[in-house]
Amino acid sequence: MQQKTYDFLIQMRAPVLTFGGDLLGEAIELVIHDLEVHQFISLADIECNLADKFSCSPGSADRRLRRAMDMMEFRAGEYPNPELEKLRVEYRVNTWSVKKFLYAAARRLMSYE
Repeated sequence: MQQKTYDFLIQMRAPVLTFGGDLLGEAIELVIHDLEVHQFISLADIECNLADKFSCSPGSADRRLRRAMDMMEFRAGEYPNPELEKLRVEYRVNTWSVKKFLYAAARRLMSYE
């Protein structure tokens, strides 16, 4: 995971020291790569890539991504997460899904370059 992705996840209060946090970072970088070459990647493809890279099943990758998202939203007893809310407002997202978060995070990181 690149340093800017790691810093972004810290800012979002993601559980970066867990397996799910690693998966979130790698998933964001997969989405960034595909957006840079003007391609679309589905959540199933993301999970398969993560499963291959981390030697787990796609189902396990999916559960860990969702768990990391849950932890990010409820981290430190704060609801809603202020940084996550800024991202939500910036990209006009009413409710978060893993895929919406990954694409919004990738777009924000791409705009910082």
